[in-house]
Amino acid sequence: MRNSQLAKLKKEKARLEGPFAEEILAAMKRLGMRRLEEFADAFGLGRTTVYNLVLGRKVGNKWIKPSLDTVVRLSLALNIPVEDLIAKLYEDEVPTLGQREEVHVPVVGYVGGGPSQLEEIEERTVPVRVKGDARHLAAFKVRGNSMCAGKRPICHGDVIIVNTEDKGHLGAIVVARLENGEYVVKLLKNGALYSTNPEENGPPVIPLDQVAEIVGRVVEVRSRL
Repeated sequence: MRNSQLAKLKKEKARLEGPFAEEILAAMKRLGMRRLEEFADAFGLGRTTVYNLVLGRKVGNKWIKPSLDTVVRLSLALNIPVEDLIAKLYEDEVPTLGQREEVHVPVVGYVGGGPSQLEEIEERTVPVRVKGDARHLAAFKVRGNSMCAGKRPICHGDVIIVNTEDKGHLGAIVVARLENGEYVVKLLKNGALYSTNPEENGPPVIPLDQVAEIVGRVVEVRSRL
């Protein structure tokens, strides 16, 4: 049985309805793993979670999507950027458009505008009017007020829209994933990430050597007020 699970899953490809079945099976083959449990244990993922990512899981007629924490861990396991996994996860919900229309952009999770955040969020999408391909857009909900100052304040409870194809420039507001897997929204300047309201909780400056990746530039702020 131990040597047959991967081969059996490949033969039953038509039943593999999970969002990342192809990527996980390819990684298992590359790493010489024959069971999903091996993959789950090696990368700190729940075994049931990995089964759902490969086989799929429905509640009623709705497919259940993984949490942000799971996507981050899977990104490290597969060596695929988080934004690419998110784009695939929501590719059927965020279509390519030929004219400006309202689409629903995925809300990935909470992002720290104070201390960094990493937890699942109930809201799944937010409406955005776009023209062209919208798959590069993602949304985050802000926790904290360390960016609630200046000409473009981003405050607790706001929703921010992020262009994952634009990694920002000096002076840009960006969302970044830290080495510990948590997400923050900060000002990019002088080789570091800065808070615009440093009197609030959270580090006022985060060196770039603590940053795993710049997820993208903030292109819109939806105020809670």
